[in-house]
Amino acid sequence: MKKTLLAVGIALAAVLAGCNSDGTAKPTASAGPAKAYPLDVCVVSGEKLGSMGKPVEFEYQGQQIKLCCKNCKPDFDKEPAKYIGKLSAK
Repeated sequence: MKKTLLAVGIALAAVLAGCNSDGTAKPTASAGPAKAYPLDVCVVSGEKLGSMGKPVEFEYQGQQIKLCCKNCKPDFDKEPAKYIGKLSAK
């Protein structure tokens, strides 16, 4: 019984380690340089990068991401596959 509880605890810790405090997925670092961001607009809002100040930049699964503002980050975090898909279509 103790071994089962320990295994469940370890598995839960591993899952939670991959999440931010708000439950969204943490961006993952890649082994090499990130693929360059191919657009001149925000992948979430479609706004021109730089039109709302300095773009928010980060790496997600080996892909550089640029957003027009910090307000787009929660939307990206909720559905990263949706937005990554937009980049792979380019």
